[in-house]
Amino acid sequence: MLMANNSVMHTITSLVAGCLLFLQPIASLADDLPPVSAQFQQLVSQHQVCSAALIMIKARQLQEPLFATGCPDAVMPDADSIFQAASLGKPVFAYAVLGLVAQGKLDLDKSLLHYLPQGYLHASRAHDINSPKDLVTDPRLQKITARMVLQHRSGLPNWANGKLELVSDPDTRWQYSGEGYALLQRVVETISGLPLDTFMQQQVFTPLGMTHSSYLPPADWRSNILAGSDQGKPLPPWRPKQAIAASTLHTSIRDYGNFVAAVLKNETLLRQITEKPVMADQRSAVQWGLGWALSQTQAQTSLLWHWGNNPGYRVFVIIAPGSGDGMVLLTNANRGLALAEPLVGRILPESSPLFRFPLLDGAPSGFLCRNLGIC
Repeated sequence: MLMANNSVMHTITSLVAGCLLFLQPIASLADDLPPVSAQFQQLVSQHQVCSAALIMIKARQLQEPLFATGCPDAVMPDADSIFQAASLGKPVFAYAVLGLVAQGKLDLDKSLLHYLPQGYLHASRAHDINSPKDLVTDPRLQKITARMVLQHRSGLPNWANGKLELVSDPDTRWQYSGEGYALLQRVVETISGLPLDTFMQQQVFTPLGMTHSSYLPPADWRSNILAGSDQGKPLPPWRPKQAIAASTLHTSIRDYGNFVAAVLKNETLLRQITEKPVMADQRSAVQWGLGWALSQTQAQTSLLWHWGNNPGYRVFVIIAPGSGDGMVLLTNANRGLALAEPLVGRILPESSPLFRFPLLDGAPSGFLCRNLGIC
């Protein structure tokens, strides 16, 4: 009987130990993961991302940046290497716009044409400095406000190739729009009396110590700008001829980290960004604030995030204002967004449906979500 009792006790003890192990907090399982640097390098190599930079933010404090290469003869970036940040310029521009609001120079809910008494001259091709201009005469333009632009409810298309026409009535549905940002950029330049890049240098880059950031990088920066790539092959360099708030930001990992840290430390700004959000996509439960996408994890942790997509570059930023954690990812490869989801898992213990968002073309689930609706 004693032997039987010992056997039973051993079995019970093993079961209890197993249950206790199973009940360990999920966060403790991270101890079994490889170091972030090792995982980062593995992902970069796996997806043929030629050069990439990553910076983590913990409790609102920047960590040391990480760098990796995944192509033969690729340039190993450093803290001052410059990437095209594409649409990551939108949250930075929104930060400056909200600065004008705080100064009483711009009203979020006033018609943008109030600030353009001569009307809006639209460039038929936004990225061509010599493209013809047309005066937009659609009376619905009068309804568009800065809030609508920052929340992508202006009714304007992403980019027009020719005459600008609204695709919907303002403030009736969500429509991602670079043209909206172009309109708001013209308003900001009119209010400030400065071209965009000069305004941004004065209002954002210099105060935040962003010494390697520009919407119109000067010629002497060219040697420090990493060339874009596709499947391990370099792409011809593209240099913007004019500053465009929605798409031409060039920045370094250290600079964009400084920007994100500044946002995380500004509670008033965070409240302003996240108040009165609008729905962008029901399937992924993505809403939109002022310049940022908004999501929640399964445990209701609030997230602010954005991505960028220029030919040869994919970039991503995400922050959790409650904990002060986040990350910035810069890559010079068309497949760079494939790194984002697994790396976000290092800072968020709970999953979020944000990677089902259809415009995130580099996410592992992106193809099925976009093409088959399997999200």
